[in-house]
Amino acid sequence: MEKKRRILPDGWLSCAACAAAAGIAGNFFIRILPWPAFMLESFRPAAETSARGGPAFLAAALLAGPLIEEAIFRAGIYGFLRPRLGTGAAAVCSALAFGLYHGNWIQGIYGFMMGMLLAWGYERSSCRKYAVAVLMHGAANLAALAVFG
Repeated sequence: MEKKRRILPDGWLSCAACAAAAGIAGNFFIRILPWPAFMLESFRPAAETSARGGPAFLAAALLAGPLIEEAIFRAGIYGFLRPRLGTGAAAVCSALAFGLYHGNWIQGIYGFMMGMLLAWGYERSSCRKYAVAVLMHGAANLAALAVFG
């Protein structure tokens, strides 16, 4: 009997669903928590960019961002550090870098938490780890945009 070749590994859908739920939850908490004024001030430009939306923003949030950021932070940083530091320390380091990359406190905290989840998905996948991380990242962004605009 011929074995079917799969494009995506087992478990990709549950990873993407988990990331989508985390994206919704994280964005919900961003909106309801009483952030200090200095954090809100640095977050405002990013929030305004996302509120304007448009096709270029959607392409960046759903395609370019996940493809490029997962290449850098999961395949690159996490993949490099994992054999040297172990999964936990590599996940924390890559998630910290991902949070710092977002450039403000609020997105940085959210980015760190999401980076930990993305490292989990990357590690959980038996093959095509980068593809799973990209799908998870895109699912989180899509879910947050669909629910919160």
